[in-house]
Amino acid sequence: MDDAPPLYLSGMGVVNAIGGSVPMVWAAAGAGLNRYKLSRFVDDNGSPIRLASVPDAVFDHPDWALDEGNQHSEPQDHALKMALHALGQVREQGALPEEAPLILAMNEPELHADCLPLNKFKANLALSGHDWLRPELLRSLHTGRAAGLEAVAFAYDYLAEAYPQGMVIGASDSPNHYTRLRIPEQQDRLLTLGPNDGYAPGEGAAFLVLTADPARALEEKGQIIAVHPPGLAQETGHWFSEEPYRGEGLDAAFKSALANYTGPPIHSIYSSMNGERYWAKEYGVAMIRSREHLGDDLQLIHPAEHYGDLGSATAPSLLALAAFDLLNNTQAQSHLVYSSSDAGLRGALIMEKRARAKEISQGESL
Repeated sequence: MDDAPPLYLSGMGVVNAIGGSVPMVWAAAGAGLNRYKLSRFVDDNGSPIRLASVPDAVFDHPDWALDEGNQHSEPQDHALKMALHALGQVREQGALPEEAPLILAMNEPELHADCLPLNKFKANLALSGHDWLRPELLRSLHTGRAAGLEAVAFAYDYLAEAYPQGMVIGASDSPNHYTRLRIPEQQDRLLTLGPNDGYAPGEGAAFLVLTADPARALEEKGQIIAVHPPGLAQETGHWFSEEPYRGEGLDAAFKSALANYTGPPIHSIYSSMNGERYWAKEYGVAMIRSREHLGDDLQLIHPAEHYGDLGSATAPSLLALAAFDLLNNTQAQSHLVYSSSDAGLRGALIMEKRARAKEISQGESL
């Protein structure tokens, strides 16, 4: 994968508690908007749990024509509709591949938390205008917050040569069920009334199209986004382990992502940190040990403070926001995106802004 030609971003769509598109979420986060609210769910002490839920209007879209089959739960309904909503934004951007594989990020088996009903999702792709996706080419990765970065690695390893026009990665996740909330609640990790060290689960979906062809990439003022190969690693001291937590997994992921990078200094780090102090230790270890590769005025951005912890949709959402910022920020040339899963997977990658004309000419000369 180190010698692989770069993949480029050619489409993206997002929906979560603070917005129904990438520009809306980027602007709302930049303005400091926060959508945490007390929910109908309570912990064992009877205290309401804070969630960041998507507005009901998203799920009452008048143009939905879904085959819902047997009755399913609220989080399944929400996850299905959020996925189709985000994919609709991708479709509107055009430059769609004729047939595209889809790699879905899903939650860890340890959480018993996957809520996107795959059979219903596959059945509704064509009904909702997404016949450009190939249901038989769908692959799911059940590794949590970092699964979206694992999906990029999978795209590099197995799909880039076979599907150069494009491949789709993404996720849709809803925590609105006691089954989903039970394990973090037992671990005393959820944000409730009053100050504490918990996090607010959030609803959201994000999907991106990656292409090996720079001519198909999203462009802003002649600039496109190259998505570098991810670094992946395992943290032995994770939430479900008895091993000591030393933060070495994220350190290894950072080093792998940065090992062969020779581009402009990293302007910002987009992080999956969700408000729990637990995640600060590994960030400090990774950042200090890779400091020579990072910019002098490095910024740390953790959008979960605005739209909640999006679970398996975390990494695709971070990638979309980082890419949009690069295309619209004249001061930034590259960002590092990282995400950490509860069950140990750590992932990091670099997104870099490049001139489209130069990338096309280089590709033609190979």
